[in-house]
Amino acid sequence: MTSQDTSCKRKDTSPAKQDKCKRLKVECIDSKDDTPQALQTESKLPSKKRYAILMGFCGDKYKGMMINPGVRTIEEELLKAFHRSSLIKSCNATDIKKLSFQRASRTDKGVSAARQIVSCNLHVDDIERSVELLNSQLPSDIIVYDIIRTTKSYDCHKYATSRVYQYLCPTYVFAKTYAETYIGYRLPQDVLEQVRTTLTFFVGTKNFFNYTSGKKMNDPSCSRYLRSIECSDPFVMGNTEWVRITLHGDSFMYHMIRKIIGMTIATTRDVTPAQYLQKSFESERCDVPLAPGLGLILEEVKQQRYNNKFASDNTRKPLVWDAYEETVRQFKADQIEKVIYEEEQKRRVVLQWVETLKMHTFYTGDVLPESLFTKPEVKSTVEGVPCSTVPMGNG
Repeated sequence: MTSQDTSCKRKDTSPAKQDKCKRLKVECIDSKDDTPQALQTESKLPSKKRYAILMGFCGDKYKGMMINPGVRTIEEELLKAFHRSSLIKSCNATDIKKLSFQRASRTDKGVSAARQIVSCNLHVDDIERSVELLNSQLPSDIIVYDIIRTTKSYDCHKYATSRVYQYLCPTYVFAKTYAETYIGYRLPQDVLEQVRTTLTFFVGTKNFFNYTSGKKMNDPSCSRYLRSIECSDPFVMGNTEWVRITLHGDSFMYHMIRKIIGMTIATTRDVTPAQYLQKSFESERCDVPLAPGLGLILEEVKQQRYNNKFASDNTRKPLVWDAYEETVRQFKADQIEKVIYEEEQKRRVVLQWVETLKMHTFYTGDVLPESLFTKPEVKSTVEGVPCSTVPMGNG
């Protein structure tokens, strides 16, 4: 046994401790005779090495990426699959610290990822077989594209150069009036250009303290650099028109992207005066509307720093996605975007959120026009059915 595995050997052998370990093992592993553990005992596992796991997932049914006791998360499902595939030992199955586990970017409740990376120490004998085993043990809404051997000190978060997110947005959110806010709405070209112009305001280095929570204006961590924000041409799924808003930045704070989207929608709809966009980056605290998380997708975490340092001379395999693009595209279409389209069609998450904007105040003491409190009849997917009759969603 190597020095890396000594933590598994140095354990409390008291009856109480052994009983606890047995219970934990039962919780983590299926007790079927045909599991991988029945075919390969832990004493015969290869030595641990450092790997990058390239993966994707739909976050709709999960309470975020990170392990959170008592709720279902992506990392919990991943650890179970590692254990059932004999990639980690029983003594490491309930503590990610023992695996030196790290995720390249955290995702919150309901947020999906097309291209995510985690790094950890695994017992891998055959990479191709391990990928197949993992995917057989994972739910259909989580996928592992590849497992790549890295340097011993590799940390996917520290080597993340930048992050790309997408927000799938139904175009009716940009309608100028509530009477126009219905599923069959089509975005005029001039309004599309207004959306694109508004989004460019966020590009560059700015103080985003109003675009997160729990931060003060003079907190240096609120200074973030956005490389680009682009809005696609509209496209139709079912009878709803959508756009993809793509944001590329070095890093993002909690709720930052959803608040950027929320402010863009409010500004385009003229719910808030145009000057509030500039005011949101000044010293005064304001309440920026938070768009729903349903359409948010982590598109990619770029690892250019690692690739330049270790893969430029072909000594290490680069952490790039070229070889998996077709698989990524198919998974994103079938397991992520399809769910977003169907959930909005079924629960009207975004449509209901737009209705709340008429009541939103950006500053304490704002006096809103009385007309904003008059609730107009808004069409749903069925012609003539008011939006107010559509059941409120949970998102």
